[in-house]
Amino acid sequence: MKGSVFSSLVSITNGLHRDNRQKKDFKYLLSDFNLNPKANNAVFKVNFKKPLNAKKEYYQKLIFNETENTVASFVKEFPKNTTTPENKYSYTILLNKFDKYLNDIAAYINKRVITADLNNDDNYIINYLKVSAIRLYAELQEQYGQFSENTTFSISEIAEKYFNDETFDVNVIEKSTTKKVATKKTSKTKAKPKTSFGYKSNDTSTLLTVLKLVNLKIDLLDNRTTVEQLHELLLAKDFTNTESQIYLQCETTQFSYLVTKLKPFFIYFNPTAIERSGKFVTKTGTLLKANNLHKNKVHNPKEKEEIDKIIQQLQ
Repeated sequence: MKGSVFSSLVSITNGLHRDNRQKKDFKYLLSDFNLNPKANNAVFKVNFKKPLNAKKEYYQKLIFNETENTVASFVKEFPKNTTTPENKYSYTILLNKFDKYLNDIAAYINKRVITADLNNDDNYIINYLKVSAIRLYAELQEQYGQFSENTTFSISEIAEKYFNDETFDVNVIEKSTTKKVATKKTSKTKAKPKTSFGYKSNDTSTLLTVLKLVNLKIDLLDNRTTVEQLHELLLAKDFTNTESQIYLQCETTQFSYLVTKLKPFFIYFNPTAIERSGKFVTKTGTLLKANNLHKNKVHNPKEKEEIDKIIQQLQ
């Protein structure tokens, strides 16, 4: 395929959906196909379902080769004799490239209605492409994250950020246990769990107005919690230092939908962070867990249209 497999496979004009070759064609291609060795500097490996026909196998090997070649090329992109500003520049170039790969793949998945049914050839190939692109992003962060001026993300956060995939199986991308990266220039301590929701805007008054309106519309909070307390928690630099508990009165389906609508305005406002905070209590008196929000995620909760109109004020 012309160009990067990460771009060409999801091209609207020349993508996977345009490939009408027959089984015999793929068998012929595989007969002369050499699989590259795993990159010596690789930190992660992909554990994916074995391809069970010629088309899946051909594309799986094609994606594998390009992924390993890309990881191996990091060594050339970050020579030992370069300066920190030069390495920061190289990091930004690669990060932007991987960002585009992930956005393009996400757009293709939505447009072509790609699902998790790996028995289907196209689903299998695009899901393997998705996992490989997430791995590239993770490899870059793990090996050269010290040169990043941007927020770094865990594998699950990358999946959620680009694909809105809150149930991504992180076991499909795991750290290799037999190899170490020799080119890494500074050791990085394990990232601490985030203890803030990371509101992106400096305009905090509009957020307070929105929360008040939502509270009026769907009875968001019970009388033990004020809107101001919720507002303070969402803006806190460290929510472990806040004393207020947020007692919810609305249905969990409504709050789950509200989380989804508010998430673009925060860096870390998601079910995992909400559970980690230990601050949200359901109307039945139990601490809200990420699994509760996932299970109660619906696209059309009560008062959906009103919630949507209110949240638009943040845009």
